[in-house]
Amino acid sequence: MSNLTERRLALGFGFLGGALVLLGSLASLLTGVVDLVIGRTYAAIGSVDLALVLGVLGALALLFTWLARRDWKERPVASGVMLVVLAALGWAFLGLGENVISLLGALFVLVGGVLLLVGPAQRAVTSLATA
Repeated sequence: MSNLTERRLALGFGFLGGALVLLGSLASLLTGVVDLVIGRTYAAIGSVDLALVLGVLGALALLFTWLARRDWKERPVASGVMLVVLAALGWAFLGLGENVISLLGALFVLVGGVLLLVGPAQRAVTSLATA
């Protein structure tokens, strides 16, 4: 990426979003445990399932953000696309549901992915304009 500020912002949003999704996963897991103690078995199973899915999505978001920082530093498009896809999957599983922390985390992951895609998109538009 040509602009270091965009890259730092993208990494910050990606790490913060992944951490918030993991925090939302923990909250959903605790809700499932409370539902199980109360005796609402089906609600507990649903909460634990959501916690597992959110845990995987949050871990993948952190992984691809870390890869954008280290190994894929020269390929921000791959990390950007993966972060956008993970944010879309997070929203698909969450809907407009009650887990606001994970929804906010998915939004931050989306912003991080889009910021990673800005630099390559600018270069592509510039090369098309000069051709």
